[in-house]
Amino acid sequence: MNHNTRHTLAAAVLAAAGFFAAGFAQAATPSLAGIWLVEGDFSTLKTSDGKLPPLKPEAQRKYAAALAARKAGKPAFDTLTRCLPHGLPRLMFAPYPIEVIQDAKQVTFLHEAHHMPRLVYVGDKLPANDDLDGNYMGFSAGRWDGDTLVIDSGGFNDLTTLDKAGLPHSDQMTLNERMRLIDGGARLEDLITINDAASYNKPWSVRVTFKRMPADYWLKEFVCTDKNPDAS
Repeated sequence: MNHNTRHTLAAAVLAAAGFFAAGFAQAATPSLAGIWLVEGDFSTLKTSDGKLPPLKPEAQRKYAAALAARKAGKPAFDTLTRCLPHGLPRLMFAPYPIEVIQDAKQVTFLHEAHHMPRLVYVGDKLPANDDLDGNYMGFSAGRWDGDTLVIDSGGFNDLTTLDKAGLPHSDQMTLNERMRLIDGGARLEDLITINDAASYNKPWSVRVTFKRMPADYWLKEFVCTDKNPDAS
């Protein structure tokens, strides 16, 4: 076998190995597609270890005022009382199903609540907060870390609260999520870390799980009115 033949054969072997490795990597990326429903009550958020998030003094005052307003039956601070969006991460905790549609470049979350879409751009990087226009849903960039979808989000306004109780956040908040299938794909886990130095003394995390809904389950129509302000 001459040098050129050996070189050609080696190149072919390497190309085949690369092809099969790429195919294996693609097959190894899990599919989160399906319809999911949150498990548990997240109307009052606690950290993953069951504690109140580490509020800074001004945020603590806002939280106390929100608790008092809710107790008095006048929760004007809550965007949901005016049919405005939940914002993130609160929308992930709403007691309404979420349909996930996935392809190589985008994971889309279709929320029954307000029929809000959330687009996660796989392979993109999260721009600096100052380069984003503040809105309710922000901007989300994702990447795969093994079997886990890692999502970084920023570009939020400060008009929403993190929960029904009234945990505040600033427009500098960013989120990091680590989302993966558990229990053989029957459930979905999302570990959410809130980073907001203007409102909290340090980043803190909350764990939320979702159960997979049957294959014949469909999202239903959602109509918001001022008669259903407790939509969570």
